Amino acid sequence: MIGLLTCFEHHNYGSMLQAYATEIAMEKLGVEYKTIKKRRSRDYMKQPLWLYMMKKLLVLDYRLWWGKQKIKRAKKQNPTFAENAKLRESYFNDFSSTMFHTTDFAPKDRTSLEQMALEFDGFLVGSDQLWRTDSIEHGFTTMEWVPDDKLKVAYSTSMGVTKVPCWQRKKARRFMNRFHHIALREQSACDIVKDLTGREVPVVLDPTLLLTAEEWLSIQQPDPILKGDYILVYLLGNNPWQRDLIKEMKKRTGLKIVALQHLDEYIPSDEGFADEALYAVGPKEWLNLIRHARYVFTDSFHCSVFSILYHKEFFSFNRFSATQSQNTNTRIDNLLSLTGLLSRRVNRTMSIDDLLTISSDFSDVEKRLEEKRLFSMNYLKQALNK
Repeated sequence: MIGLLTCFEHHNYGSMLQAYATEIAMEKLGVEYKTIKKRRSRDYMKQPLWLYMMKKLLVLDYRLWWGKQKIKRAKKQNPTFAENAKLRESYFNDFSSTMFHTTDFAPKDRTSLEQMALEFDGFLVGSDQLWRTDSIEHGFTTMEWVPDDKLKVAYSTSMGVTKVPCWQRKKARRFMNRFHHIALREQSACDIVKDLTGREVPVVLDPTLLLTAEEWLSIQQPDPILKGDYILVYLLGNNPWQRDLIKEMKKRTGLKIVALQHLDEYIPSDEGFADEALYAVGPKEWLNLIRHARYVFTDSFHCSVFSILYHKEFFSFNRFSATQSQNTNTRIDNLLSLTGLLSRRVNRTMSIDDLLTISSDFSDVEKRLEEKRLFSMNYLKQALNK
């Protein structure tokens, strides 16, 4: 029995779908598995909470916390938004409670977590940014609590950053050396492992890309949720110039803007930006919206992934500035490089004319993806001895 460490319960479309895809990959390989339920990862730490928080502050890693505070404040001040957010949360909760094969309960503390580890043959930590700076500190997804003799596999794990803080290098090296198999999602993360341990590790596909566009249809309704053509906007960051460019696209094409807003933080200026702001959207509906969009604008890795799978006219922004601490832009850079779609990376100097003249050979993209799928599934098969 293999235990899967993913963020299946996190209210984020990409997080839930990559966790779902990881389970599907296990089923294709005939691996017996359970996705591990957990409490907050920091509930399983050995180090004091105050020390953990101080280290987060050292690397200015408070962005997610601050975004959540903005959302909480907006809910108190805006009853309509509070109801909309509650509706969206219900769709996430429905997906997480019905689409996964999980353990019966979440261990209450580090001791019970360590005892649970004895019941499994090994563990696989999945995709998403599960080896970020704070993850290395709390130790859940780095498997500090897993005995040395238990199989430890990393599949398409992301570090999110391009370097490990100097004060964390020893700890990172120690946990990496305990893993039997490591394959990561970005080349920059592979370079970090090489630097710290001397190990050459491969880049593999994000789990969502292990499934074809056709396979993803199995969890969607066939007909479009929205009728007619539209510009889908899925932006997590707060960059006004990006909204201005999208408005220009609306003027040029005459298409309505459909947006999913206020997911990682509440952005007041986004109120009134879209012709339709949707909240009755879970992961299944999100896929449908991408599949039927005329154009897609996003700063999200996984929205870019599904735009590629569905051969959309999509445009990917940077969410963060290059100099911003803990920026995670490299994820999309690696994805677009892998698929030969770097022309779809949008910067401030580009005009609507530039965007409308971009052409993509998706037949070449599919060939690249199929080759990488075979490589990635073979890695999993060998790592899990299947």
